[in-house]
Amino acid sequence: MIRYRNENTGDVVERDTEDARLDALANWERLRDDETPGPARPDGVLSRPQASPGTAPTDPASPRAQEQAKAEEQQEEAGDPPAKSASKGEWVEYALKRAVSDEERQEIPQLTKELLIAKYGGEEA
Repeated sequence: MIRYRNENTGDVVERDTEDARLDALANWERLRDDETPGPARPDGVLSRPQASPGTAPTDPASPRAQEQAKAEEQQEEAGDPPAKSASKGEWVEYALKRAVSDEERQEIPQLTKELLIAKYGGEEA
């Protein structure tokens, strides 16, 4: 049995035969039969704080973070959506509170009540 150790992660794998791929990679080393694997040696990438895929840490002082905070506050201030049986006027009023852009606000009065419910009602409505 041939054992290989990843220097970056500390992972140890066993193979029945030589593995040309692991032999060629710089971060993998072949262990002797009696050798005990040492601790992992972080490469810098693995030791960095990880964010969820598709997101990047945002500086709270950045304009984008401030816009996002303002939008979240606006959503909270809008409150819960009206009942599905409420008038179209109530739905328009609620949607205008939730709108995030002037273009969206201009579009709201032309939408049907059903579209307003679908777009702004969420699952709570």
